Amino acid sequence: MMGMLVQQTIGIERGSWQYIVYDAAAVMLPLLSLPAIVRSLFGRCWLLLVFLLCAGTWHFLVGDTRAVAQLLLLILVLSWVSTDRAILDVRYLVRLYIVLVLVGIAILTFTTLNPYSLIPGRAIPEFGIWRVSFFPNVAYSGILSLALLLILTRDAASARAHPLLMLVVTYFLVFSFVRAALISALIYILLRWWFSTWQVPQPKRMFWMALCVALGFVALTAMSAKILYLAQDYSWVSTLMLRGDSGLTVEQIAYQLYRPWLWDQQINLFLSSPWLMGWGTADFYRLIAKSVSDPDAIIISAGSEALPTRLLVVYGLPGLLFTIYLIARLRQSALDDDRWACACFPALFSLMMSWGSVFHPSDAFFVIFLLIITRGANGFTPRESNSAAEIERKIDIASTAVQAR
Repeated sequence: MMGMLVQQTIGIERGSWQYIVYDAAAVMLPLLSLPAIVRSLFGRCWLLLVFLLCAGTWHFLVGDTRAVAQLLLLILVLSWVSTDRAILDVRYLVRLYIVLVLVGIAILTFTTLNPYSLIPGRAIPEFGIWRVSFFPNVAYSGILSLALLLILTRDAASARAHPLLMLVVTYFLVFSFVRAALISALIYILLRWWFSTWQVPQPKRMFWMALCVALGFVALTAMSAKILYLAQDYSWVSTLMLRGDSGLTVEQIAYQLYRPWLWDQQINLFLSSPWLMGWGTADFYRLIAKSVSDPDAIIISAGSEALPTRLLVVYGLPGLLFTIYLIARLRQSALDDDRWACACFPALFSLMMSWGSVFHPSDAFFVIFLLIITRGANGFTPRESNSAAEIERKIDIASTAVQAR
């Protein structure tokens, strides 16, 4: 509901009442499960504890208390999501999505807050006339619809139980034209189908396939500027991928794609940081402007679009532990034969690398997506379904995994 107040061109300012509400909720809710969080930090989340101790101590000693506070929030929420107490009842999420669509319709009807429309071709041209969104920020519509698509297709029964909602979710996902969400959905659908064709569990193969797709997509995107440089003379490549431009240099193409350029800048900043321990909360624009010949000629963002590499810039080598922890959870999902979670991992990792700003620990998207990665299907079991049938399902999964080994 708070996201309904965030317009496409206006973000939430630090210190505003919206900012305070977001952070207060993000801090207070996990504190209700503090004993479980402590147990998780000394158990399955020990990598996060090492991350906190190493990076937190360094930045505390250098006097960057803001970096320490941000790290505390990240570890607090992520370790909370990783506990067995973190369970999201899908029925509530479905109801929330429906309410948000209805509120979005009311906003479009009675206010001018939303520049988009519910019908393609009726949005304000400056924002993309064919894009639809029930949020004033089109990314929220596309990414929340992606979340619902992933969760509703975790098994066949769930998808069959919500046929109309599946159509609505698909409609807003496709016609929002949020490229990162669409690419993530395509990756998920292909892997979900492929893993579902296996007759017996293959945990090692599934783990390596999911990991290679996740890292391979990032590597392919990173090399895309060089590939497009060689193919830019083809008119269809120029039109579809380069806004109709041609004769561009590799650097110009990389900046137009932006994500490859951003990743390269972030890696260079990490490698140039003191003792490879990151720059803390130093101004990202100022750091980048030093290495750019004409910083005023390009638009430099805050660097939050890619979370894993941003953590390298801020916290240095300890920031790698965040990604290593996610990979460790992927391995556990593969061992549990959680094919849904393994299919989700590459999709969400690609989203994390291209639209990392929605993975802020005070954002609901962080909780939903990280719950998928860290807990898998177990994180979306309704509380009242922990019955004999659920226990029998877990026993069947465990027995088939043992047989496979």
